[in-house]
Amino acid sequence: MKRIISFDIVIIITLCVVFYSAYALLLQDNFLHTSISSIIARTHNLEPEEHLLVLGLLPIYIATVIFGSALLGLYFGSCVKHLISRTKKRLRA
Repeated sequence: MKRIISFDIVIIITLCVVFYSAYALLLQDNFLHTSISSIIARTHNLEPEEHLLVLGLLPIYIATVIFGSALLGLYFGSCVKHLISRTKKRLRA
């Protein structure tokens, strides 16, 4: 039972780290200019059709970042889980 709980904790921690980075990417202004507010601010000087196109694609961008971060978190969590189990096997041998 302890092994299952410890492995789930590793995956939960990696998911929290990746979701926080997605949160920072979407909501906080940084040097990458990938936040929602900076994207909207950059669309103000476009033509009306292009402005509506960018705003129409914004929910797809947000969904891609959120689901991509979930996939990355699960992938990194399983990699860390695999590394932990491999080192435990080496220590036992």
